[in-house]
Formats: sequence, structure tokens, C-alpha cells
Amino acid sequence: MSEDENKLLPQVPVLSEYDVVKTELEAKIKKLNSITELTEENKKEVKTGIAEINKVKERISRYRIDKTNRFLEYIQPYVDKCKELEKLCDTGLADIKQKVKDLENAEKALKKETISKAFELFMATKDYSNFLKFEMFFDEKMCNKSVSLNVIQNQLETWYNQRKSDIDFIKKQTDDCDKVTSIYLNNGLNLTQAIETYQSQIKSEAEIAAIMASDVAAATETFEKKIDIVVTIKQLPKSKGAALEQFLNSLGVEFNVEVVK
Repeated sequence: MSEDENKLLPQVPVLSEYDVVKTELEAKIKKLNSITELTEENKKEVKTGIAEINKVKERISRYRIDKTNRFLEYIQPYVDKCKELEKLCDTGLADIKQKVKDLENAEKALKKETISKAFELFMATKDYSNFLKFEMFFDEKMCNKSVSLNVIQNQLETWYNQRKSDIDFIKKQTDDCDKVTSIYLNNGLNLTQAIETYQSQIKSEAEIAAIMASDVAAATETFEKKIDIVVTIKQLPKSKGAALEQFLNSLGVEFNVEVVK
């Protein structure tokens, strides 16, 4: 914007009485807040003070909005022209920017294919090539022009040596190497986490087995084998018959009484 245009801009409104108004407001607010106990006698005074402060606030708000609208009205043509030029930049470069993007994507795809072939060639004679896959090694950042193929080759060797060391450890130091290896290959190749996950699973399986064993024992007790018993009672007084029947009922068993004449 030229110097002449700057001169045409309206002056930024200044609250010339800012300090005075601020001091007065602070004093009134402090006075109201100093009232520790609100009563019927001082309530009217407090409400009047609040109303006065709210009126000042309203006048300040109207002043702010008025000045803001005047500035916005003045600068809006400049805003519109700037947005128009910005849009021209975006629309004018859209096609060529897409061509650049397509070319860079093609270059990255070609580099990824080159890295993939180098990976296959490297792993062809290595241990665990059936486990360690290209997707586990590859990172999109490798396709950046700043990363050379020599650097990637060195990264591959370092990566493989670490993975081989991890899997060798799993085979030698764990009880179920196949299970731990499976966890390792599916958790981002984190050895410590794989071992912790396996130990947690073993603990959970042991707890489940203990619970199941307890349930089976309880069920065995519940379904205790029942037998039939034939008891012959001779010379039972009739007065005792009712007592005998009551006793058998208390046992919760089925019974049949046959009187022998």
C-alpha cells in the first residue's frame, strides 16, 4: 500500500479517556465488592451501582462496534481485491501443480519398486526370509530424494541384523517360540513387548484353567451319585410313623412306605 493510500486511511480510534474511565470503573467495582453482607437496606444501592456499570459497558460496546464497522467498510474493497488475486494464484497454478505432484508420485513409486527388488535380493540368502517381509522394513520416507539408495542399503543391513538377533533370542529363550515369534511379527517387531504379551497370555490361560477346574470340582459335588436304599423297619409303633415320615421329608429324598401285615 502506497504512502498516499496510508494517508487516506481513517485514524485508528483512540479512547482518549481510557485511563479515566478505567479508574472510575475499578473504583465503583471495588466499592460494590467491598460489601460483605447484602441486606434489604443496601440492596437498592448495590443494584443501582450494577446498573450504572452496565450502562457504561453498553456505551463502550456501541462505540467499539461503530468504529469497527467504519474501518471494515473502508478496507473491504482492499480485502476483496486481495482475495481475488489469491484465487488467481490458486486457479492459475492448479494444473501445473497437479502435473508436478503426479511426476513426483511416479518417481516415488519407481524408487519404491527399486527398494523392493533390493530387499528381495538381499533376503534371498538370509535366515527368516519367510518371516521378514518388505512391508515390515519399508518406510515412505525412503522415497524422498534426500535418501540415497546406499543409505537405504545400510538401513536394510542394520534392520535385518536386529530382526535376526531378536528371533534367535526367541528361539533360544522362550518355551513356545512359534507363538512368541507370531506375536513379534504382528506387533511392529518389538521384542520386549512380544515377550510381555506372551507372558500375560500364559498367565491368563493359567487363571482360566484354574477357574474351570474349580467349576468342574463344584459341579462334581453338585451332581453327587445317588443310590437307592431299601430299609425294613419291624415292629414300628403306629405313633412313630408320622415322625419317621417327617424325618425322611427333611432329608429331601423320595421314599415309598409299604406296610407289611
